[in-house]
Amino acid sequence: MDSPIQDSLRLAALKMPKLELHAHLNGCVRLSHLSDLVDPATLPDRSKMHDLSTCFAFMAAVSSLTRDPKILSTVVSRVLEDFEGESVAYLELRSAPKSSDNISKREYIECIIDAIKAHRGQMIARYMISIDQSKSLEEMTENAELAIEFNRSSAICAGVDISGNVYGADKTSSLAVLKKCKQAGLKIACHIAENDSIADHTAQLLREIRPDRLGHATQILVNSEDGLFVQNQKMLIECCMTSNIVTKTVASYESHHFRDWWKVGHPVLLCTDDSGTFDTTLTDEYLAAISAFGMTLKDFIEMNLRATEWVFDESVKEKLREQFRLYHNTNVNDWGNII
Repeated sequence: MDSPIQDSLRLAALKMPKLELHAHLNGCVRLSHLSDLVDPATLPDRSKMHDLSTCFAFMAAVSSLTRDPKILSTVVSRVLEDFEGESVAYLELRSAPKSSDNISKREYIECIIDAIKAHRGQMIARYMISIDQSKSLEEMTENAELAIEFNRSSAICAGVDISGNVYGADKTSSLAVLKKCKQAGLKIACHIAENDSIADHTAQLLREIRPDRLGHATQILVNSEDGLFVQNQKMLIECCMTSNIVTKTVASYESHHFRDWWKVGHPVLLCTDDSGTFDTTLTDEYLAAISAFGMTLKDFIEMNLRATEWVFDESVKEKLREQFRLYHNTNVNDWGNII
C-alpha cells in the first residue's frame, strides 16, 4: 500500500504541467482503446514483447488495426484524452502516414489533424509526420514531401521525425531524405544510437543533419566525441526510460543515461515513447526518476522550462514558459512538505 507521502507525490507529479515531445501515436494506443472498435481476436499479445524487435512487431500489429478513418479518429481522440489527463501542456504526437484500401496517406494525415483540432482540452497538441527508415527510398521520399507540404499548410503539423526499425534500414537513403527536409526548413527529431551496431551512422547523422532533437541516444556517452558534439550543438535528448528498459537497450532506471546528461546541465526531457505499448505514463516516468536519481518537483519544472526552447511550434513557446513559471511560483511553497 502506498504511504500518504507517496500518494501526495504521485498527485503532485500528475498535476504538474509537462511537455511530451516523444510519443508515437500507435505506440500510445492502449489495447483498451481498441477493444470496442475491432474484433478482440485481432488484438496483439503484449506478453510476447521482450526486446526491441518484438516491440516493433507489437506496434506494427496495432498500426494495422488503425488504418480506417473512423477507428483512427477515435484512437487519436482517446490518446489525446490520456495525455490531457496527465496534465500535459504541450504534446507532439508522431506517426508515419499509412495507407490501406480504406485510407490514403493524405487522408491519414488529415484525419489526425482533424482529430487534434476537435480536441476540447487545455493541452496544445501538434502532429509530427514520421519517416520510417525501414522503408524504401521511394516511400521515405513520399513521406518527406508530405511532411514538407503539411508543415507549410497546417499549423497543427510541427517538424518531422525519423524513426522505425533500424535493423536493415538503408541509412544512406534516410540521410538523403533528411537532407531534403532540412533544406526545406523543417525542424527534425531523429531516433538515434538505440543500439551499438550503428556508431558510424550516428556520427554521420549528427554532423551532416544536425537534428534539433535526439530520440533515445542510449549509446551516446556524455564525454565521448559524439557526446561532446551533441553538447556543443545543444541538441535536446528525449529520454524514454521505461521503453529503453523493456526493449533492453538500457539495463535499469538507475543506470539510465538521463542521469548523466542531467548532471552536466544538458537539455533533456523525460518522455513516454509508447505509453500504451509499455504500459506507462509521464507521471510514472517522473516517479521513476525521483526514485532512481533523487529528482525533485522543482527539478521537473526546470527540466520542462528549459526544454520549451526545443518545442517545434515556435508560436507557443512563451505561453508555455509562462505556464511553467506560474505553476512553480504558485506551488513551490507546498512542495517542501512532499519532496
